[in-house]
Amino acid sequence: MYVYLVHHNKSTMYTILLWYFLMSSAIADRAFQLLDMTSLKQLAELGDTDYVRWQNIKRGRARLGAEEIEIIGKAFPNYRWWLMTGEVMPEAGQTSPEYDEANATLKQQGEG
Repeated sequence: MYVYLVHHNKSTMYTILLWYFLMSSAIADRAFQLLDMTSLKQLAELGDTDYVRWQNIKRGRARLGAEEIEIIGKAFPNYRWWLMTGEVMPEAGQTSPEYDEANATLKQQGEG
């Protein structure tokens, strides 16, 4: 999704562009974290993006697009909110890999 803003103040425009870059970069970072947790074959089977494109994305030869983000969200429905916002909502079943790992560690410590 692209948002086009017309504004006469260059400083505001640069701030908006910087915000957009940082936000999209953060989403991409989280998406790549999830890419490492699944197989490219599974991702290719979940959507219209073929296996070779997934390989190119993972190797840094292609950019991650909105369609790929949606496919990753299908592969990890419990991480969708975190993928898009970086936030967790455990009460709604929306967590992150770090949250789940920390919870697993706490449960193991409680059992030991």
